[in-house]
Amino acid sequence: MERVPRRGPGEALSTADPPAEPVVTARHRLEYWIARSFAAVVAALPWSAAYFLARRAGDLLHLVDGRHREIARENIRARYRLEDGSALSETEVRTMVRDVFRHFVSLGVEVVRLQPEMARRPIEEFLTFEGEESLREAAESGRGAIIVSCHLGNWEIIAAAGLGIGRTPTSVYRPLDNPLLDTWVRSLRGGTGAEVVPKSGAVRGLLRALRKGGIVAILVDQDARRHGIQVPFFGLPASTIPTPAELALRTGAAIIPGFAIRTGPGFRYHTWLEPEVTVRKDADHDQEVERITAELNVRLEAAIRRAPEQWLWLHRRWKSSPPEGDLET
Repeated sequence: MERVPRRGPGEALSTADPPAEPVVTARHRLEYWIARSFAAVVAALPWSAAYFLARRAGDLLHLVDGRHREIARENIRARYRLEDGSALSETEVRTMVRDVFRHFVSLGVEVVRLQPEMARRPIEEFLTFEGEESLREAAESGRGAIIVSCHLGNWEIIAAAGLGIGRTPTSVYRPLDNPLLDTWVRSLRGGTGAEVVPKSGAVRGLLRALRKGGIVAILVDQDARRHGIQVPFFGLPASTIPTPAELALRTGAAIIPGFAIRTGPGFRYHTWLEPEVTVRKDADHDQEVERITAELNVRLEAAIRRAPEQWLWLHRRWKSSPPEGDLET
């Protein structure tokens, strides 16, 4: 089995040196001004008008961002197959990529409006939820729980699962390259009630939360480079962080995949938590980490297939795959 050189979970989420003080450039200020201006407009509009504007902005971004447009098209052409094993036609590929851009701009609108929306009306009016039993059982047993998700739909809403059982979840985030946008977006993310910790050095806080029986949320669908292990994802090996498996083996916490996809019309989402992943503490450690990580990728792939246009195909997920695209040595 081909592997990417792997370190422990602490190293997988941290850097060797503390991050340098961010430098604010003219481009950062321009990006921030555009984002805040767009946010101010969509915040004042009815949902139908805000979504219409978001779709048009997504179309414009799809037109001008050739780099990410081509990454998404290549990812879908090479990796996405229908249930009968056939590939999408070129027209279907291009339509899906356009819809991906529309989705992520619409997601930005939702993030801007989520905090006031949660204060304005009961969450049950825009969110259907199932599967909380697995999370409640883990929390009540004192084991703690690791909610594993991906950049599908609106992953921020999954925090509502913890709030629904009276627990404040802790989630990991990667700081944005633009420090002005990063500060603003972090303030918006706090609107879900979750505590957010930066990716660098996050494991200490995650271990502390889990050992107190808390809930943590981790996204595991981005290329992990040398920190990951190679396990299948959409039929090809992908470098995937083993952090959820390592944390579960160290703390006894439950691993529970969870997802949220837009169902519409308008701002309506369906969120679900799946049965927990089996963790065998008496098994060989490395083999168990690999088995759990592979199972998580299977769960993620199944969730993505329910709404493929709502996943981050714009990311070079298989960048660190073996050149031959084969897990066998």
